[in-house]
Amino acid sequence: MDNSRLTRRNFVKFSAAAAAATVMQSLWPSWMPRLAFAREGVPGDVLVCIFLRGGADGLNMIVPYGDDDYYRARRTLAIPRPDSRDGGRVLRLDDFFGLNPDMEPLHELFTARHLKAIHACGAPHVSRSHFEAMDLLERGTDGKSGASSGWLGRHLAVTSSATDSPLRAIGWDEKLSTSLRGYVSANAFRSIADYHLHGSAAEVDRMTAALAMMYQNSDGPIQAAAQATLETLETVRRIDVDAYRPAHDARYRSSDFGRALKQTAVLIKADVGLEVACIDLGNFDTHITQGITVHEGAGIFPGLVVQFAENLRAFHDDLLDYSDRVTVVVMSEFGRRVQENGAGGTDHGHGGVMWVMNGQVTDGPVHAQWPGLNANFLADGDLEITTDYRDVLSEILLQRAGRTDLSQVFPGHTSQPVGLFNSIL
Repeated sequence: MDNSRLTRRNFVKFSAAAAAATVMQSLWPSWMPRLAFAREGVPGDVLVCIFLRGGADGLNMIVPYGDDDYYRARRTLAIPRPDSRDGGRVLRLDDFFGLNPDMEPLHELFTARHLKAIHACGAPHVSRSHFEAMDLLERGTDGKSGASSGWLGRHLAVTSSATDSPLRAIGWDEKLSTSLRGYVSANAFRSIADYHLHGSAAEVDRMTAALAMMYQNSDGPIQAAAQATLETLETVRRIDVDAYRPAHDARYRSSDFGRALKQTAVLIKADVGLEVACIDLGNFDTHITQGITVHEGAGIFPGLVVQFAENLRAFHDDLLDYSDRVTVVVMSEFGRRVQENGAGGTDHGHGGVMWVMNGQVTDGPVHAQWPGLNANFLADGDLEITTDYRDVLSEILLQRAGRTDLSQVFPGHTSQPVGLFNSIL
């Protein structure tokens, strides 16, 4: 399949083909074990949360080319308008916003209504400190005080049951994501291939048996945790990532980010009961030599957005037949200042962009209550936040995760409607 030729008609055609393929699957893929961890009767999508760490420059990802003040503030970093004669022009999304040309693989997803951006979005009282801001967003609060657990951890805890899959929630990192804290069964691991008891097959079998024997007479949480670990090891052992071939000619980049997305797709298709996956892409702290586009040939920002766009498009195409069962949300701890700095970069700001990918997003590529970028009205040189990030996350949980208790997930916050989805599960 030629990814550049994906149209809305193609999406419908692929969906019909997927339905037929489901009926006719007589040959089970060699990489996919027959597992029964998926919890019966659980409504809702698999939620994939991508965090762009470092403070991604939303103004140069979803470009407000219709705001003249963007070009006044960024004399050297602004991306040319769609009708400009210069190279590296913005890809038009509507009459006001455009897409960074290095993110071209995502353009058709906007036009096919599978991807939506939420601009001027973030936490109302976010700090300019990376660590404080990331902690705040992952805990789901609007300040330093509040719950110490993560917003996803609380959502998983209030929707938990005795039949939870041991692979219900994963974080692709060496430690558990802050957003998953508070849910005891969440796993953190770098890759399926590494999540093994290393050694020969015989040694692995003996060690597994020893672990089972050690905890078989234990009571309460210790026994439950041990059993979950053993089940997870067995699940992962039976998934052959090397034999997996992405659907629809999707091609992931050979990077930590690409591998995490690919392996998330593996778990979704293996039906192991995965409900939440957390994935990071870092190095967006572009104070110096940010760069504009690959066309200009300099800076670190273009390479980051290319990696983000190509891998997200691969994930979309790989799971095209699951597009109504998977929701991706992308966020960053804050955006960048409107005014470029003297070192060819941008400094820590406030308002940024969130992204939502799903087969049911509403028409209109960008949701924004645009505050404008006039320097005389900017607060401390920042893009004003007009959409609270918790409103976006609340709507995802309510409309796509099936059921939750928002008073527990985002305590003290009254969510406002955003209007992201055409249908509610």
